[in-house]
Amino acid sequence: MSLLVLAVVVLACARYGPRAFRVLSGIVRTIWKSRTIPGPVEGMLSFYGSTDEFIHKVRATSQRFGNTVRIWAWPVVCIFVSEPEDLEVIFSSPYLQSKAPIVYDALTPILGKGLATLNGAEHRKHRKALGPSLHLEILQGFVPIFEHNAQKLCKQLEAYASTGSTFNVSPLLGRYSAQGICETVFSTETSPGLAEEQENFIKVLIEASDLMFYRLTRPWYSPDWLFYFSSQYKGYMGAVKGFESFVSKTLAHKVELVKRGVTPKEGKRKAFLDHYLTSDEAKVLTERELIESLKTLSAGAVGTSMDLMSFFLLIMAITPDVQDKVAKELDDVFGGSDRPIEPGDLSHLPYLECAVKETLRMFPPLFAFSRIAKRDVKLPSGHELPKGCVVTVMPYTTHRNPKYFPNPEKFDPTRFMPENSRERHPFAYIPFSAGMRNCIGQRYGMMSAKIVASTILRKYRILPCPNGPQRLEDFVVGVGVTFGLRDGAHIRVERRLKSDLKRRG
Repeated sequence: MSLLVLAVVVLACARYGPRAFRVLSGIVRTIWKSRTIPGPVEGMLSFYGSTDEFIHKVRATSQRFGNTVRIWAWPVVCIFVSEPEDLEVIFSSPYLQSKAPIVYDALTPILGKGLATLNGAEHRKHRKALGPSLHLEILQGFVPIFEHNAQKLCKQLEAYASTGSTFNVSPLLGRYSAQGICETVFSTETSPGLAEEQENFIKVLIEASDLMFYRLTRPWYSPDWLFYFSSQYKGYMGAVKGFESFVSKTLAHKVELVKRGVTPKEGKRKAFLDHYLTSDEAKVLTERELIESLKTLSAGAVGTSMDLMSFFLLIMAITPDVQDKVAKELDDVFGGSDRPIEPGDLSHLPYLECAVKETLRMFPPLFAFSRIAKRDVKLPSGHELPKGCVVTVMPYTTHRNPKYFPNPEKFDPTRFMPENSRERHPFAYIPFSAGMRNCIGQRYGMMSAKIVASTILRKYRILPCPNGPQRLEDFVVGVGVTFGLRDGAHIRVERRLKSDLKRRG
C-alpha cells in the first residue's frame, strides 16, 4: 500500500510539480512584496464575528493602520485601499480591471455570470448588449412605470397611516423594486403567477447577501467540494435556486407574450428584453448567457434599491429638518397637487437628489468590490500593489475621509450642492464604483430612488418608531455583499397636510 501511495505522489509531482511550484512561488512573492504595507498580524481572523460587528472592525482597522491596509487571507493577500488618489489609479489601470476569482467565485452561483463577475471579452460583450437599453431616452420612458408602482406602494402605506402603527417598510420597497425590474428590464407586467415568484425572490435576496458574505470571508470555502461540508451550504443552494427560478420564469413569461404577438411599441430604442427578443442584431448573448446576465441585473437593481430607500426613509424619520426641506421643494415643484411625476420634474429637485446622494455616501449599498493585480502597480501614496494580490475598495471607508467630507458622521445633503462638491476629488465619492467597470445601472437606480422618494414624501410624513433608532449611530447595519439595515427599516407614517408645509416652511 505504501509503495502505491509513493507511486501516486511521484506521478503527481511529475505531472503537476512545475505548475505547483510556479503557483507557490507567486504566492511567496506576493506575501514578501506586501510585507511593508501595514495591517493586523491576525489577518482575516481580526474581522470574524457577526455581520453587524464587521463594519465596526473595518472602521477600527482603518483608523489604526491608515488608508492602505494589508490583510492576510491565506493563501491570498488582500490589500484594502481607500485614498481617492490611489483609487484613481485602481479604477484606470489596465492591470487592475479583472475580478478576483477567489472572491467572485463565491458570488457567481447566486448572482450569475454577468457584469458583476465577468472579465475581459465576456464582460465587454455583456456590457455592449445591455448598454443601449439603459440609454437616457429609454430611462425617461420608465418614469411612468416607476411612478405607477410608487403610487401602488403609497396605497399600501395608507393602512399604516390610518392606524399610526409601526411597520417594516423594507419588504414593501423590495416589492416596488422587483415590480420595476420586471416592467422595465424584462418589459413585462407582473402576472398573478409571477407575483409569488417576486415575493420569494425578495425573501431569498435578503438571505442571499449574508450567505454570500459568509462564504466570501472564508477563503477555504472557495472550492465547491469544501463548501459542500459547510453549515451554510443548504441555504446557499436554496438561494441559487431562488434566483434561477425568478429569472427563468419571468423570462419564459416574456417569451410567451412575444410568441402571442404582444410586442412593444415601435420606437428608436427599446428596453432590454424587447430589444433582445425582437432584433436579430441584439442576440449577441446565448439563452444561458441571457439568464445569467438577468440574474445579475435583478439582484443589483432590486437589492441595492431596497437597501438605499430603506436607509433614506429611516434617515428622513430621524432628521425632520431635512425631511421638511425635501417636502418644501416638492411643494414648490408640484404646488401641492397630486399630478403624476414627469421626466422634466426630476431636474427641478436638487435638494432631494442631494439627500439621496448623502444617503449613498453614508450607507453605500455596494459594500465592497475587488480586483486582482495582474502586475505590480505603484500607488501615489507610495505603496506598491504586488502582482497576484486582491485589491479591495470599500466605499464606506472612502466616504468617511474627513479631508473630503468634514464631520463625516453627520447627515448633510448640502455637501452635494455644486458649490460644495465641484472641487472634490472625483474618486472621493464612489457609490456606484468608477472607471471602466462602473455600475451600468446607476442612472436607473437614481431615477427610481428619486421617483419613489418624491411620491412617498408628497403624501406622507415619515416618523421614527418610539422604540427604534433616534440617531444615525443607533442604526443596526448588516454587512453582506450589499450593505443594509439588519432588521429592516421600521417607521411610522402620517398623512401630510398642506398646512404642515406652510407651518414648517
